[in-house]
Amino acid sequence: MPVYMIHGYCGSRSEHWFPWLKEELEQQGENVYIIDLPSPDAPNPDEWQEALENQVPTLDRNTYFVTHSLGSIALLRYLESANTNEGIGGYILVSGFNHNLPTLPQLNSFMRPEMDYKRLVKITGNRVVIAALDDATVPHTLTEKLAASLEARFIPVERGGHFLDRDGFTEFPLVLSVLENQSSLGKEHRV
Repeated sequence: MPVYMIHGYCGSRSEHWFPWLKEELEQQGENVYIIDLPSPDAPNPDEWQEALENQVPTLDRNTYFVTHSLGSIALLRYLESANTNEGIGGYILVSGFNHNLPTLPQLNSFMRPEMDYKRLVKITGNRVVIAALDDATVPHTLTEKLAASLEARFIPVERGGHFLDRDGFTEFPLVLSVLENQSSLGKEHRV
């Protein structure tokens, strides 16, 4: 079962909790890929879309995604236009948003308020959105709006900031637990 992880603005494959989650999943025998997105400090939605198209070869009911921040809307834009007739396994969006952020106007080109949410709901029954109530980068209210648009399970976390390494998040057991509960991950290892 492939798991694809998508970082956000100014992020990378080797930051925050991504390396930890990749290692945890690989220890369970899963195939994990952290998408390499171009120009994370000056992101372009078309370039990120192309990167996703090139690095996610197939989509099926065994395909799962874990995203952070801007990576969430990048994934949703990709899934909206991808050939997902069979559907996907699920997605977990951490600190996602689909509204302009007054503090980060350079990201406005990614926003798609008219997105086909019905399609994004239909492709999987496993939709989870996580936000910290003390996130100063993406207000949790915007993440909660995204969850409502996707008819997703919303998990608020009291403290976590933007779930960055500087917020203390080099590991993120909540994401691993949610992913394990969404799928067959780790079930053969449980007692």
